[in-house]
Amino acid sequence: MVAPWPPVLLALALYVSSPAELGIQLTGVHLHKLDEAPFGIGVRFFLNFTGYAAMDSEFTHYPANPSGNFGETTAMAGLKSGWRGDRIGIFAKSRGGLWHFGGRFFDLRLNRKTIPAADLGGVLEYYPSPRTAVRIDLGDTILFYGDQSLLGFTGHLGTVHNFQPGFGLSFRF
Repeated sequence: MVAPWPPVLLALALYVSSPAELGIQLTGVHLHKLDEAPFGIGVRFFLNFTGYAAMDSEFTHYPANPSGNFGETTAMAGLKSGWRGDRIGIFAKSRGGLWHFGGRFFDLRLNRKTIPAADLGGVLEYYPSPRTAVRIDLGDTILFYGDQSLLGFTGHLGTVHNFQPGFGLSFRF
């Protein structure tokens, strides 16, 4: 049986004025167990169901440095829900997705380079005009390494919480 929710949610989103947003972002994260702090750039897409709830998705790449460190790529999607006023919005976010460790240095460090992830946090948005938004994110990026170990010498990495701030601009259409 196919769930009727996707068509219903799409119809609701299209009923709301300016349901879609597309944006860019800059972000950083401190990966505790790997002792790295990569800086990334990405794109975001939002589909506003109501003034209080939206599908929140992003794709981010953290460029590798010349030594092969970093090189992560992430894809996350989930729900953003909260309060939206005329000039400001305050939201909570809950997203799931994948982290891929692509730098060549990770070949020696991790035996599984793509892992599941979750992102929980808060979002503050400022609306300088009806079609633009400035976004500040503060989140806890949770990486599920499972029974992997670093270089095969450490204990299991398990589940790791990582602080991740972000800044973005988006445009409604």
